[in-house]
Amino acid sequence: MVGIVTDHDLILRNAPIHEPRYLSVLSALIPVNIQEARHYKDQVRHAVAVTAGEFTEPDFHTVTPDTTLEEVMELMLDPNVTVLPVVEGEQVVGIVTRNDIVRLIEQLEGALNPEEVEEDVEAQILGGLTEILLYVADMGAMVTFYGEKLGLRVEEPLEAADYSNIDWVVFDTGACKLCLHSGGKRRLGEDTPMIVFGVIDIEDARKILAERGVELDEVKEVAPGMRVCHGHDPEGNPFSIEERK
Repeated sequence: MVGIVTDHDLILRNAPIHEPRYLSVLSALIPVNIQEARHYKDQVRHAVAVTAGEFTEPDFHTVTPDTTLEEVMELMLDPNVTVLPVVEGEQVVGIVTRNDIVRLIEQLEGALNPEEVEEDVEAQILGGLTEILLYVADMGAMVTFYGEKLGLRVEEPLEAADYSNIDWVVFDTGACKLCLHSGGKRRLGEDTPMIVFGVIDIEDARKILAERGVELDEVKEVAPGMRVCHGHDPEGNPFSIEERK
């Protein structure tokens, strides 16, 4: 196990690059915000990477098959830790995600009946609501509203002093994320808001839903390892199904 690539890396690679603001002092340029400068360096590193080694995050956490649930949850309190590879010796034997933790907690609390889940596994298509994508016009004002006024925690980017020039902000709301994106045109019924459902196999899910009369667009690969297709409910509200490898 030498590295790991996460969905955050893929988003960072495809996001527009904004140069940080500097103060000119004599012949030197001093960053106005250190976090902004670090984010810029990360974006540049991802944008110019041509190999997995250059693209991957150098520092990452792993667990073993014997790691307790409490230890896993403690590691995932860090907003930068969204996946934990399971390593036995030098072999990668699995991976733990935040969705795994949420589902396990639901089972332990009795929110799900394991026997019913097993019986109904063939009928399940959607793996759950993973995110709500909201296109915004004023990112700074929206981050202030959802973060400071509603009290949601920003998951990425972390510690940004000014969000007004950032195109993609993710809030951690538990099992489902709220994603603000400033790239939409706010076309009514087309790109605001959009709910996103996770699926294991997008082709099979699309086929089954089509048999039930659900009209969906063709499957598109929007990022490496991420495929989506879009549809609308009977009143024109947009939704999509998403497969991540």
